[in-house]
This record gives sequence, structure tokens and C-alpha cells, in this order.
Amino acid sequence: MLRAHLAVLAAGIVGASLLSTVDSPPAAAASALTCSAVVPVYGIDGGGKLRWYGHRAGASGEDFWADGSGKEIGYGWNTLAKVFSGGNGVIYAVDGDGDLKWYRHLDPATGERGWAPGERTVLGHGWGDFVDIVSAGSGVIYALDRAGDLHWYRHLAPATGEARWAAGSGKVIRSGWTAITTLMTGRDGTLYGVNTKGHLRWYDHTDPVAGGTAFGPGTGLVTGEGWEDYRSPSGAGAGVVYALDASGRMWWQRHADPLAGAPVWQDRRPLKTGFSAFTTLFADAAACSPGQSFTGYAPGRSGQSLYYSQGRVAAVLTEGARTAVTYGEQRKFAEATTEATVSTRAWVRLLPGPWSPSASWAASWPAATIGRTDEDLLDIATQYLADAPAKVRDGLRYAGDAHYGPLLPDGTREEGSDFNDYLGLAWTYDDKVDPPEARQKDSLDCSGFVRMVLGYRGGYPLGIGDTLSKSALPRRAVQMADDNAPGITVIDGGTAKPASYADLQPGDLLFWDASTDDGTALDHVGIYLGIDSTGKHRFVSSRKTVDGPTLGDEGGPSTLDSGTLYDRSWRKAKRA
Repeated sequence: MLRAHLAVLAAGIVGASLLSTVDSPPAAAASALTCSAVVPVYGIDGGGKLRWYGHRAGASGEDFWADGSGKEIGYGWNTLAKVFSGGNGVIYAVDGDGDLKWYRHLDPATGERGWAPGERTVLGHGWGDFVDIVSAGSGVIYALDRAGDLHWYRHLAPATGEARWAAGSGKVIRSGWTAITTLMTGRDGTLYGVNTKGHLRWYDHTDPVAGGTAFGPGTGLVTGEGWEDYRSPSGAGAGVVYALDASGRMWWQRHADPLAGAPVWQDRRPLKTGFSAFTTLFADAAACSPGQSFTGYAPGRSGQSLYYSQGRVAAVLTEGARTAVTYGEQRKFAEATTEATVSTRAWVRLLPGPWSPSASWAASWPAATIGRTDEDLLDIATQYLADAPAKVRDGLRYAGDAHYGPLLPDGTREEGSDFNDYLGLAWTYDDKVDPPEARQKDSLDCSGFVRMVLGYRGGYPLGIGDTLSKSALPRRAVQMADDNAPGITVIDGGTAKPASYADLQPGDLLFWDASTDDGTALDHVGIYLGIDSTGKHRFVSSRKTVDGPTLGDEGGPSTLDSGTLYDRSWRKAKRA
């Protein structure tokens, strides 16, 4: 069935029985996702033969295949300009004249060769000029033209092939997609677009049956990267995708949140090889369905647990880390020194302790946290940017525009301003008292800024001195980056820039070797925000050159991929 659109995440309470599913991936995954016993995957080889493959692990991605996979079920398919699935054995094809034709494979579950009467029925003309065309199943078809307009159609007889169309078929429901080169669907209004940068954007068409022009919250946000490395990606429904790489290997990918678009993925899995000569790969578009009523924990990618609320990813928790991401209302972060903004549904919260599926608070935490819109760690971080208004409680200015440090005679800024210097408070660590430095009032250096956000404001325990602890956030950037400090390492490039951004999530601590006077030591720390409106990975940190915390571009872009200092010198990321 086509789903009704739900714009608001519902919080739920998890019972002990649901918690046990975290340690039982097959059962938990089946609750969040259901696929047919055999997912039909079709490919057109270099000789124009249509071949059938039956993937027997659509929900989990293991390399299990039905007997007969690879059998030929048709020939002459290399004469067609575009071929795509309509679900349940229905196949649509555009020929060299631009005619849209209908086919229905009678036995997609076993791959037996047989076609419904009326194959090659012409459904319409003028389909040859579209950039890409996909079907969401149930006769719903989306077509992207060269002007960047997305057109909606609904074929009224997908099972029998008569050329009957719903009223309004062909209408434009979205414009401005000139950068989109490839479409995929996830069924029931979920639509993906791959742009020229390889970013995968998620869209929620709220009325796929009647072709309304409304799209849901979060539409257009980047939910994946690196898709320029794939060819012929095709959705099987519910975020399950099959694609080929340049070597001819087939891959299974799964977007874990097709209903709400959070950028959360399962680990991709390699499947069959030998497809280098294939021109087209497409999976049955209706083979998988999301668990729309599922509420509870399910396994995520390696080391992660996902909490679902009504079939939508509501939280991502990482084993050993105290920062968790919840997904809710969309908001935007901006600063006057850049035109780029960061729009995100991510809210970063501090857990009661390092995450473990067996934690005593795991059952009660979701109901108490998911759906909250009070200030989180990302919001707190922006409360120290230039011109941020002062926040005062009981006479203490605890937030507002922060400097980096006192101005020195040579025009640079002094390091050493910790959170308690900004506050003007003495701070006690066990038996040691750290008095504030009067000249550093209202100032935060890079690590002092992180300690203010995560520690004083967020509640993360703080430490000082040379002895590191897994439970207390230390004073300096190089100490925070150490494996003996709190949190877990999610990306480590050693003495070089990491090769991928794929494992980053909002709230992660980023570390740089940004200066040349201390060898290869990690000497700068910031907080990752997410992908900005220009497609760059943006962060917030306190910097000397701009005299305080910034997410802007003055003194060099606050991004990891602009070819400048904070691109070249990035080395590591941790989840605290």
C-alpha cells in the first residue's frame, strides 16, 4: 500500500523484549525492513540478453542467490534506450524512437522465462528526451527532463499493460533539478536523486497516487555521498539499492531511513562480480517494504544501534560513545561570514554513559529524549559565535560572543583560554583548583570551546593535567585525540588527510595538524556540523585568525573539502 505521509516523529517507549533484538540482527532488521524471499535483479549484458538474478538476502545484503541466477530470459534488449522496473515483474522500456513500452515477467520469484500477453505494448510517445525515468511501483512513474523539471505519471494498468493513464499524468511536480543526473525510488513517494557531485539527495513526495506537488520535511537534504562511483544504481524499495562499480562488481546498499531521510546507512556489502560488460542493472522496485509501525532498537552499521520510532530512524547510538544523534525537526545554522548554511534534522545529545545495548537506561532513554527541541550540543556551540547574544543566569554570563584569547603585542591571540576563564569561575578537579585568568575572561581557545560546549554546558565530565581518563574530557586538543581519552575513533588518517568523510556524523570531534611549529602533533579541535548548502563538510571551531568560534569562511573556509588549510590538515575524527 502507498503510505500516508507523517511529518512528525512520534516518541515511543522501548520494552526489555525489544532491547534484546539489538544482539539478534536478523530479527531486529526484519522488523524495520521486509523484503520478498527472493529479490529479482535484472541485468542486460553486452550482447543484449536480459538476465535474471534472485537475491535471497535483500534485507541483510549477504551474498546468497537463488538457483538459476544469471539465466537468460530475453534477448534484443540492447536496442532499448532505457529499461526500468515497475515492480512485481512489470518492466518499462523506452525504445530508440522514444516510445514507452510495457512488459511483465510472469515469474520474477524463480526466473522462469515467460511473459504476459501484450508484451511490448506501446503506452506513450516522446519519452526519449528524459534524463532519467524510474517507477515507484503501483504504476507511479517519475521522469526528469533536461530543464530540471520532474514529471509525475501514473499508469492505471501496470498488471495488464493497457495504455491508460491517471488524470494529470505528465504534470511537473518539482523544478530546479538541473544538477540531478540519476533517479532512484524507495516506493511510496520516497525518491532519491544523485547529483553531479555524487551526493545522494532524499525526497519525500507526499502524494504519489494523485501527483500532488507537495514534498515533506527534510526533502532535498543530502543523505549519502560517493555515488559517482556507481553506475546503474536501482532501488528495490525501502532504501535497498543494487548498483555496479567500475570493475563490474555488484553492490548492495541500504539506506536505513527511507521514510524520513536521515543520512543513516547500513554497511554496504559486495555481491557478484562479472558485470563489466553489462549496460543496465535494475532491481524489482516493489521487492522491499519498510516496517512503518516498527518502534524499537535495531542494529545499524558496525558498532551502531538504531532506534526506530514508527518506522523512522529517531536516534543513532555508537558503542562506547556518549554523544548520540537524534532526528527530529529541521533547523538551519548560519553565520554572516559565509553564504553557506547547514540545514539538518540532527540533534546531538549526551547519553547518561557510553552506549551499550545492555545499558540499564537503554529502555527509558528514547522516551525521555527523542522529539526534544530544547538546546542541544550543536545549538550550544553556535551561542559563542561573533555577535551571539549574551545569556546570563544568576548574574553569570555563560554564553555569548567569545574571543579566542587576549591580544598579544605581535597582533596574534594568546592561547590558553579554558571554559572557566570565559566564565570567570574557579573550577575544582578532585583535589586541584584551577582559578580563572582575568585577562582571558570571555575567551575560549579551540579546546576550551569544546570543553565549554560538551563539558560545562553539556554535562561531560572534565579533567585537567597530563593523566588521561576514558571518562573525563581533557584540556588540550592533542589529549582529546588520544585513544586513552573519552570516546571512540571513527576516522583516522594518521599523518595524512583521511580518504573518506562517510563515517562522520554531526557532533563528532575533528582534529587537525594545523600549525607547523609542533611537528605532526594534532593541535586544533572542532565540532562537525554536517554537509552545508554548497555540498561541503562544515564544522565550528574557535580560531585565532577570527578571534573566536566560527562556522564561517573568514580566515579560510570552515570546511573539510575546500582545498585550504582545514582541508589539507584534517587528520582524525572521534565520537566523544
